Amino acid sequence: MGWTLQPVSCVLALAAGGGSAGFRDGSFTSALFKKPLGMAASSDGTRLFVADSGNNRIREIHLDQKNAVTTLTGQDKSGKQNGPLASALFNQPQALVYREGEQLVVYDSGNKLLRLIDLTKGIVSTIAGSSPTTQAEGPASLVSMAGIQDMAYLPGADSLFFTQPEKASLKRLDLKTGQVFLVPLGAGISGHPDVLCVSNNRLYLDVNPQSQVFAFDWKDGALSGPVSVATTTGTVIALTASGDYLYALQGGDKAPLQRLLPQNQPVSFTSVWGDEIPDPGMWLASFNRLGLLLPVGFVSDPLEPRKLYIGNPLWNMITSFRDLYGNQDVNGDMGTIEPPFHKPPHTFRILLVGDSRSAMMVGYQFPTTFNTHTGGQYPPEVTFTRRLELELNTLAALDDAPVKFEVFKYSDSASIPLFLWPYYRVPPVAQKEDVDLVIIMQPPSTEGQFPFKFYFLRPITPEGIPAATNDIEYMLHPPAPRIPSGAPRKFYDLCKAKHLVHVEGNNFVFDNALFSDPDIHEPLVEMYGKPLDLLNQKLSTIKNSSGQPVRLLLWSTHTGIDALVEDPRIWADLAQKYKIPFLDDNDEMTALQLSYFPLSEIGGNNHMNPDGHFFLARLLAHDLIKKGLIPWSGTAPTPQPSPDSVAHP
Repeated sequence: MGWTLQPVSCVLALAAGGGSAGFRDGSFTSALFKKPLGMAASSDGTRLFVADSGNNRIREIHLDQKNAVTTLTGQDKSGKQNGPLASALFNQPQALVYREGEQLVVYDSGNKLLRLIDLTKGIVSTIAGSSPTTQAEGPASLVSMAGIQDMAYLPGADSLFFTQPEKASLKRLDLKTGQVFLVPLGAGISGHPDVLCVSNNRLYLDVNPQSQVFAFDWKDGALSGPVSVATTTGTVIALTASGDYLYALQGGDKAPLQRLLPQNQPVSFTSVWGDEIPDPGMWLASFNRLGLLLPVGFVSDPLEPRKLYIGNPLWNMITSFRDLYGNQDVNGDMGTIEPPFHKPPHTFRILLVGDSRSAMMVGYQFPTTFNTHTGGQYPPEVTFTRRLELELNTLAALDDAPVKFEVFKYSDSASIPLFLWPYYRVPPVAQKEDVDLVIIMQPPSTEGQFPFKFYFLRPITPEGIPAATNDIEYMLHPPAPRIPSGAPRKFYDLCKAKHLVHVEGNNFVFDNALFSDPDIHEPLVEMYGKPLDLLNQKLSTIKNSSGQPVRLLLWSTHTGIDALVEDPRIWADLAQKYKIPFLDDNDEMTALQLSYFPLSEIGGNNHMNPDGHFFLARLLAHDLIKKGLIPWSGTAPTPQPSPDSVAHP
């Protein structure tokens, strides 16, 4: 007996299936499939339906029950019997479509029929198909359903669209009237209609061998179009959409997954160690369809934007993939983040705030496979935030914690002090991104760093802290009038009395020795602490979708072997003074850095290498769990639904 294991939330993960062909219900790791093909997701995102073609069954993956797998209907023998779910028979079901009202349409390929599963009534019936006929339109019972490649349900039309490539046709089955209509393709389409998907009442159609994807819109009871929206780079196996994002699974090994919209480009796949891997569906490139008309399962998650489920009939498993394109990490003023995505259920979001040491990655000083990445550019999967996210989600899966984690970073140059700029810029980001916890990663200062100097470089606000931006005219004032009252004045007078500051021209020049002077400690604590106290107060007034205030955590750790000049106790004392939760990992970094050597640049700015980010992620995850700073047992926060921001397939 093993411990309970839940699906891990990661860029690439197993949704269900053991890899071997067979039939078995149960946990997602022990369940067996045999040639799983078409898939459909329920609109509430709790269930994934799979056409288990080799087993002549329709299976359910219960996404809200740790991906447990059950059999919905079908037997261990083929047939075409309608009736109750428990006795119905299918013959190689291949494609699935979910229809609002708890209904599934199944293409029963071995019987050349379209079958309807009414999930509420628990009944299977036949809605289309006949013996061989040349009739292309008319009553569904008289039109042949042979050779269907793919299907898609368009809610606005309450119609099922399906392709028959051998007949070069796209057809529409009106589910209200039971009539089948040929869809005029227009002059722009010269190939064979192949695979389909629907998003936002728009029908997308791939045409081979044109390598074009066309869009049709449903307006005033009819389709308008087609309009060419993308060019594919390989043989398209399947299409799916997640909101405004359109994806194509492609045969071949050049671009197994292509992001067609909003920007046409291949999706890259990289392991957490930075190594290239073939594709997100466990080597789907080797499938390549080989001329077979098989509707590979490919659907998006209604609750998690850009999360895709991919069925692999060769490996008899279902995998999930999260596209990190346009992820919500942001570096200073270098760009803006995308509109906020709805937070998935039972998800805890962390915003990591830091300087370049929390975000930037450098290579090793000796030859490794990492050095093949030119210009020091590493894929998103190996950044600190992604490694922290993976570490937390892996431990949650192993420990059966009822929560998954998303981690974003917000960073800027170390030339702008971390005790100050987050007060002005973090609260709106935390509110916009529906954050649960803000962590400020504050490395103690090293030689020549004087974060407090901003009290003497910028005007002081009515709140008693430096202004958000520089004021050139103010900086031209003589030094003496620029010394603020209160803690900054006390700090300056102590430094002057101890000969730890002098004036050169219009500037104050400080001595590193001030950091070790016990008399100067308290003014430093107050200067550093006041903006953080104001930030903590401001965050506490922001309620996220779980109804909880955003929390602040201060995390102090150095990142290299350079000598520290600033006493880390400054941050511990200000956290105690202003009642801000605090983690001090400076001793842990000192004790373990050689075990993971080299973790960072030797000298310089101490930017971490990939191993450094791995170590930091493990260190922080350990502390967050051990000290009870994140949900781990009991009920995880459940955000309230936001229908306007949920992408439906």
